[in-house]
Amino acid sequence: MVTIIDRTLTTFNIDGINSQDLNHFCGLLFTCGVTKIELASELVSQLEPPTLAGDSGKYIDNSTCFLTQVINTDQTISWKLEPNELIEQTLHISQINTISHQKIRLMGWEDLITRDYLSIFNQLLNSDADTLDLCPSNQNHCATAIALEWIMAGGQSISCGFANRHDFPPLEEVLMGLKLRDPKSFSGDLSVLNELRRLYEKISAVKLSKMKAIIGEDIFKVESGIHVDGVLKNPHTYEPFSPQTVGNNREIVLGKHSGHQSVLYKLKEQNLSDSAASSILKQIKGRCTQLGRNLSDLELRTLASEVQNDYDAKIYC
Repeated sequence: MVTIIDRTLTTFNIDGINSQDLNHFCGLLFTCGVTKIELASELVSQLEPPTLAGDSGKYIDNSTCFLTQVINTDQTISWKLEPNELIEQTLHISQINTISHQKIRLMGWEDLITRDYLSIFNQLLNSDADTLDLCPSNQNHCATAIALEWIMAGGQSISCGFANRHDFPPLEEVLMGLKLRDPKSFSGDLSVLNELRRLYEKISAVKLSKMKAIIGEDIFKVESGIHVDGVLKNPHTYEPFSPQTVGNNREIVLGKHSGHQSVLYKLKEQNLSDSAASSILKQIKGRCTQLGRNLSDLELRTLASEVQNDYDAKIYC
């Protein structure tokens, strides 16, 4: 079983996290498929004591420690603390043979995807390390690919960070990659990612891009005419996974790039004729160009009513 370590809580301002948000954030991380949560030792006191199993309350003599989830014999869930024994190293590829019997986290290697990485992974897996955790840099925006290739090559541990604001592989992208590769063996529930994003923004006081891959608020908003037509006929044309998979919803929006099918879809209860839909679409494009934004559903209904009344009046005359 692959170990997925989330490092997000090592990047926050500790003073800005309350116990309720901390416990909720950890719970959501475990739900979406994280194996271990790395957190600053100072945060341990903010974890709710009833949640911790056994002797987990003991002081962890490291700057960071790991929180893991335990399923008890009665099927209840509790959490347990472990010391972080990983030694962070940034090795040159020529130094792989120097790895001794240690628990190592390999850092850096942002250009690994441009090298013979399968051969390098093979050397790592045949080294004398007791534990090898990979945390590749995302400076070249390739950390997700490197992480997934490492796992597929036989790597057993990968470190990530939610939303990737601190040069770690983006957790949500790695988890989605694992789910798409082998849905039957993936046990996480990614439908909590939308809730996790909102809580992350609250704790970090950082608003994520609405178009952020996997977790962006607007990634399932569709405007382009050909895009809408394709999605309505077959969602897999543009969507490798459904919006509901990540706790989101598809939304057809109308703007200056919209097409005929978008109008018919949004106003399907009005049984528009093709000529009426074309007239409404022309007005939509002009109005959106003037406003510099999409129309809301209320604005659309108002505009459609105005156009139809005018259209009917002309027919009557």
